[in-house]
Amino acid sequence: MMRILICAFAAACLAPQIAAAQAGPQAGALGLTRQQLEDADLIDSSGREIGEVEGVVTDRSGAVTNLIIELDQRDPAPDRRVMIPLDDLKAARQRGGSGGYDIQTRQSAAELMKLPPASTTSRRR
Repeated sequence: MMRILICAFAAACLAPQIAAAQAGPQAGALGLTRQQLEDADLIDSSGREIGEVEGVVTDRSGAVTNLIIELDQRDPAPDRRVMIPLDDLKAARQRGGSGGYDIQTRQSAAELMKLPPASTTSRRR
């Protein structure tokens, strides 16, 4: 009986590690690796590119919580960096079958431009 309890306890303790390993060794925010996130463009709901990911913001545990996005602006205005929470975003396969990913937002470029600028003290990792 003691052996069964020990095995059950060990299985319960290992379940999170097993689930993480099945998700892939580098799976992270939005199901993408950090490199995939940092290489991604930001697209709106119609698939039009409106910016690109400049960095990630993490919490104390290292989990990605926000993305820092550089929004494209017309010259002569400089591009603007804003911070967007992950719950406003989703991964989308790039068109054309390149195998890469874009990050899609429900917000328009105009709505994103109204966000406060990302601070230089944002935790980037």
